Amino acid sequence: MISAQAPLTEPVLQLLKNQLASLIQSGIADSCDNTLTEQYLMSRLGLKLSSDTELSPDLQRFQQHFVLYHLLYRLQTEWLTSGEGFLSIGLAKVCWYQAASAGSSELAAHSDNASRRDYYMDWQNFYVMSEQLLDDYLQRFWQFYHRNAVEKSTLNMAQAEALLQLSAGYNLTQLKKAYRSQALQAHPDRTAGNAADFIKIRQAYLLLLRQF
Repeated sequence: MISAQAPLTEPVLQLLKNQLASLIQSGIADSCDNTLTEQYLMSRLGLKLSSDTELSPDLQRFQQHFVLYHLLYRLQTEWLTSGEGFLSIGLAKVCWYQAASAGSSELAAHSDNASRRDYYMDWQNFYVMSEQLLDDYLQRFWQFYHRNAVEKSTLNMAQAEALLQLSAGYNLTQLKKAYRSQALQAHPDRTAGNAADFIKIRQAYLLLLRQF
């Protein structure tokens, strides 16, 4: 299998990785729980990607997310190898355990992130993402996020349509685009995110999806 070429040159990736390392170290110093969100890192890294084809805002966000996590997993490996500590990479957030922290090596040894690391280190996954795959990707993420939650929707059709800002006569494609847009904005780990809104948006989408 031939490895896919990165969307950025190696010198640029190295520069971004160094900038990200500085962001994490300075951000953690100001954090009360050694945790930083993806939104915090993305907003300060200022990552910009160019493409020969026109991409939807959702795919653009996914590609930026992919590059960020590729760099995070590079840093995780480097810091663990150098003995600086362990960078725990979760869904939409990271946590830093310094080498002097109790159990940092044990945390690294038992961290369940091998499959995710492999995913973000393979640039082929960056290029194969499509609108349909993004829908599936988001759905799996929501299921993981709410695996212990009991969802009881009290929305009716009109309320669901208003929540997703849909006009009369919308089709399935428009419904999916509205869902992705609203869900990404309401994600709890984003600056303007809200967990309650996040759950209601998913409920609205699933309710309206029954029509198609």
